[in-house]
Amino acid sequence: MKTRTLLLLALPLLLAAQAGCSEKCDRCLDCETGEDAPPDDGAAETEEDPAEEEVQDVPAEEAPGCFLPDIDCEAGNHPEYGLCVPDANVIAVPAGSFTMGTDGGEDNPTHTVNLSAFTIDRFEVTVSLYQSCVDAGCCTPPQYDGSYTGRQPYYGNDEFAGYPVIFVDWNQAQAYCEGLGKSLPTEAQWEKAARGEDGRTYPWGNDLPAEVHLNYNSPIDGDTEAVGSHPAGASPYGAEDMAGNVWEWTADWYDPAYYGSSPADDPTGPATGVAKVARGGSFASLGTPIRTYARDSYHPMEAFATMGFRCAGE
Repeated sequence: MKTRTLLLLALPLLLAAQAGCSEKCDRCLDCETGEDAPPDDGAAETEEDPAEEEVQDVPAEEAPGCFLPDIDCEAGNHPEYGLCVPDANVIAVPAGSFTMGTDGGEDNPTHTVNLSAFTIDRFEVTVSLYQSCVDAGCCTPPQYDGSYTGRQPYYGNDEFAGYPVIFVDWNQAQAYCEGLGKSLPTEAQWEKAARGEDGRTYPWGNDLPAEVHLNYNSPIDGDTEAVGSHPAGASPYGAEDMAGNVWEWTADWYDPAYYGSSPADDPTGPATGVAKVARGGSFASLGTPIRTYARDSYHPMEAFATMGFRCAGE
């Protein structure tokens, strides 16, 4: 799958310009005339610049003046940046092997991966949780305070406090997780949490997607929904919204050939790269991107109306 890049615009209703019409006719209104297509999954297809240099991971910088409030939470809850969060919102995924990828996949062929036990957030990080990190001085604000369909303000608005935070780039997402002693999930961790050990196509199983399962299939007038709005679409471990709603950053650099040389035990992706792997699709996605094994990639310094994240830990 080609690396996607995006130039953010100040127009909330038009996130990206469509490119590569002749190669992506299913995303165009009229491929012969070259008229603009409706926005796709949050980014426009462009040819990868061979002159781009691969870069190594750089630890996310802690925001100046980071101060974590000392609060007491009731039993069954724990603090995250000054808010009390139910312990049940952190899911334990047991150690073991699972089938990663899909038969015949171009950049994701089937292979077996063994993972150590880890934890993962039940939901995507919400606006309120991310705002508490910003308020504590440990995170920087999203790069834009609106949303795909022009809901503004979106960030900092109580109406959307329980919605996934958007317009945060990879470094901002990783900084949030690191402040909690966690990290973005590796690509392998994300996929196991989404599909379990039975090789299912979607988090809920192999039944075709329906509105009860997820927020997707709305590339023109769709937008985010509150996290946890589709419990019927939960993964075998109980992780929700792992298909649709927003794409999710993972820790790994993207390499289309990585699966061919991936370690069998606890893979962490290539050491260098140009783009980071994203998983799960968004409210604007159609078909393939919402499958548990589908991969996409975006530059780590870009931020989108269709991109969020969740954290993983030991």
